[in-house]
Amino acid sequence: MADVDLTKRRAATDVHGAVDYSAPAITFDRVRVTYGRGKKATDALSDFNLRVAPGETVALLGPSGSGKSTALKALAGFVRPASGTVRLGGTDVTDLPPAKRGIGVVVQSYALFPHMRVRDNVAFGLKSHRVPRNDVGPRVAEALEMVGMSGYAARLPRELSGGQQQRVAIARALAIRPKVLLLDEPLAALDAQLRQAMLGELQRLRDALPDTAMLYVTHDQSEALALADRIAVMRDARLVDIDTAENLWKRPPSSFTAAFLGGANLIPCTVNRVIGTSALVTVGQSTLNAEAPQPAIGKVDWAPGSAALLCVRPHTLQIVATSERDALRANVTSNVWRGASTRLTLAVDGLPDSPIEVDVAGQAQFDSGHAVGLHFPEQAGVLIEAPEGAR
Repeated sequence: MADVDLTKRRAATDVHGAVDYSAPAITFDRVRVTYGRGKKATDALSDFNLRVAPGETVALLGPSGSGKSTALKALAGFVRPASGTVRLGGTDVTDLPPAKRGIGVVVQSYALFPHMRVRDNVAFGLKSHRVPRNDVGPRVAEALEMVGMSGYAARLPRELSGGQQQRVAIARALAIRPKVLLLDEPLAALDAQLRQAMLGELQRLRDALPDTAMLYVTHDQSEALALADRIAVMRDARLVDIDTAENLWKRPPSSFTAAFLGGANLIPCTVNRVIGTSALVTVGQSTLNAEAPQPAIGKVDWAPGSAALLCVRPHTLQIVATSERDALRANVTSNVWRGASTRLTLAVDGLPDSPIEVDVAGQAQFDSGHAVGLHFPEQAGVLIEAPEGAR
């Protein structure tokens, strides 16, 4: 899979204004991390390049084993890269011990000291950084107030809920006033309702720290979309794609990103013609309109007659009567109620090897084998380069 050239990416824009990459807060320069030795050595992170600007939040998103947590550990100093350079604010910290990097770290397990009260847990990092004793108390109070835990300073961790423990862990990381904050799956141990509440708290915290760069590791796409200015999608120890959350959602540059970020349908199609960024494509026996993004340098162009994939989100499709004009005929193969919606899987005539998923509002009753019509929106979706063997 081709490496991502970050220097050619468009700078993201968020609530803090235009992002300046000329003086990044975080730089990974061709970083490689291996586990094991000799012939048994395997890459946990391979040729990893990334820059994060001051005030920017970047989410590392990917499945288990994709290298996202390894990248965070390399930045924090918990693992030593086999090659490449890690820089903080322009300073090479590749060989610097973790305690001397001045980074705030929040992990999934919270890592609070069970015998210490909340105030002492938050003060621990300040004392490690040899902050003057007279400044420790005010700094602890400031950090606890920032996460809404001022009234819990005297409690022990076991006297707190999971969400409250997570807030204390964040306060401890913020107390040292870091320029860089690392969050490694910080919400994974929380139940669904509490996770949503903490997500809102993290959004508020991000906006309250306009100069702090955040690197957020997650496998949850909803967290990445809600928090990140940019998302870096990772797979098999490599960076696959990186762009703003909106761009990756609307115009995913690869089939992996399209499927992982939002579970898009990837429907084989044939390109008929392209004018600008508008294309006519054939899906089965139907002709549809699609968006044709400008191909990246070195990629296959959208030539007439070429094979491509049509990326279509399940919620944009409609179930209609089989007699409706322009509808594709299909049969329901599965029906899964999800509360607010029902996920249907369809076998579409003319597409025997490409089941299509459709989200229908509410609890829709469709028996397996039920014949339905499938209707695409006016602009059916966006084109993605087909796998090499399908071209």
